[in-house]
Amino acid sequence: MATFKIPPKKAPAPFTCEEINRIVEGFRNHPIYFYLTPYVEFLFDSGCRTAEAIGLRWGSVSDDCSTLWIGETLSKGVRKSTKTNKARTIHTSERLKGILLSIRPENPSPESLVFVTPRGSAIQENNFRNRAWEPILKQLEIKYRKPYNTRHTFISHALEKGLTPATVASMTGHDIQTLYDNYAGCVQSSPKLPEF
Repeated sequence: MATFKIPPKKAPAPFTCEEINRIVEGFRNHPIYFYLTPYVEFLFDSGCRTAEAIGLRWGSVSDDCSTLWIGETLSKGVRKSTKTNKARTIHTSERLKGILLSIRPENPSPESLVFVTPRGSAIQENNFRNRAWEPILKQLEIKYRKPYNTRHTFISHALEKGLTPATVASMTGHDIQTLYDNYAGCVQSSPKLPEF
């Protein structure tokens, strides 16, 4: 009886810093989807899963936007626990804090979503990907990668900048082994074969 080995998964290809800046500017300058710029910046700067970002409520953000509680997701109108069923608190960078403060209403309802459409409803993952993300990447001539790749990008850049896998895992809600299995190949500073 023949056995089949499943080939290893190819490591995700993170966006470069230049691509990140171009994507953010592409959204900022878009005549229709400019309102999604803070959401896109949040994805790149937080490492959150897309459903975690979509489901983020102001009640989970500290008043000064210096911390976020990530403990739930929103996908296709259904609110659930995180993928790992574990909550985490993120301490925001000054840049991310500034992004959140720039969109924070004066007295937000704790139940209201942080990122919404102009009509005040939740962002729909499929609509975002098909109507905004994919066309903007195509217009910018940037190789297509799913919006979820913003998470891979955050993790890869964080590891490359020298953050420990344990630190990155705690920020992103990963098990450390999962981080190694899925992201170790993304780090550009991974060892090279020596010259002899």
